[in-house]
Amino acid sequence: MKKTIHTLLITLLSFTAGSVFAHDYHQGSIQIDHPWSREAPPTATVIAGFFQLKNTASSDDFLLSASTPIAERVEIHTHEMADGMMQMKKIDAVRVGSMQSVMFEPGSYHLMIFNPNKSYKKGERFPMTLTFEKAGSIEVEMAIEEAGHVHTHTH
Repeated sequence: MKKTIHTLLITLLSFTAGSVFAHDYHQGSIQIDHPWSREAPPTATVIAGFFQLKNTASSDDFLLSASTPIAERVEIHTHEMADGMMQMKKIDAVRVGSMQSVMFEPGSYHLMIFNPNKSYKKGERFPMTLTFEKAGSIEVEMAIEEAGHVHTHTH
C-alpha cells in the first residue's frame, strides 16, 4: 500500500512540475510557444517580446494586437530593408497561415513594449495578452531570459 501511494505521489508531482515549467499556450487553433523577453538595464524605455505562433486550423488567423499591464503600450513590429538599411517598422497585424508557424525573433517580427514599469531580471515573468482575429485573446507569461539569449525552436 505504501509503495502504491508513493508511486501515485511521484506521478502527480511529475505532472505538476511539468505544468509549472511548461511555457506554451493554446486556444482554439493557435499555439504560442515560449514567449520571452531579454533582461534590460533599469534605464531601458523599451523591451522586446518574442515567441513562436502556430496555427493548426484550415484557415488563416491574424495577430491583431498585444497588451500588458506592465507597460504604457505594446506594438507589433517587423524589420525591413529601406534605402540599404535595415529598419524597424510598426505593423497592424501578422498573418498566421493555415497549418503554418510564424517566428517572433530578433531581426524579424517582435513586440515592442514601451515604458515598462520596472526592470525585469532573468527568471521573472510578466503577463501579456495577444489578441487574434479568430482565436480571440490569449493570456501568456513572458519569461525573462539573460541579455544575450537567443531562443531556437527545434520542434
